[in-house]
Amino acid sequence: MSMPSSYDHLDPNEKRRLKYTEQVAQKCRENPFVPIGILTTICTVTIAIFKMKSGNKATANKWFTARVVSQGATLLAVILGGSYEGRKAYLQGKEEPKSITEIQQEKLQQKAQERQNLWIEELERRDENIKKRKQFAELKKKEMERMKEESEKLEEELKELEKKSKC
Repeated sequence: MSMPSSYDHLDPNEKRRLKYTEQVAQKCRENPFVPIGILTTICTVTIAIFKMKSGNKATANKWFTARVVSQGATLLAVILGGSYEGRKAYLQGKEEPKSITEIQQEKLQQKAQERQNLWIEELERRDENIKKRKQFAELKKKEMERMKEESEKLEEELKELEKKSKC
């Protein structure tokens, strides 16, 4: 039985939990050209919009072309920065190069382990529920026995009262 894909995630112990702003700052330090490229793209789009609103379509068109170039440069910065970080980690001995099939096999093993852990947790939850139901049933059984004893006592008292009333 396979579990839903929403359970496919990184192990929370792999990464230190960082606030969103700390993560952004860390990524900016790792690859400073990406935020520069993003800011450049935003500036060129803003200028192009102002030029277009002012009616200068030729200049606006040039700024939109500049936007495409700055987006391409940003994409290139993302790719080169990722390659650089991966290569740096490899050279420092933190990572060994792996083939795509090895990476896929590792991911499949991790997913299988996660699914197994989730299944075990589910079985434990079910077992706990069964134990609680059994305890509840035992409690109700004892209560029923107590009520039966009380009703028998009441019946005996009723019979005695009937005998007394007949006499």
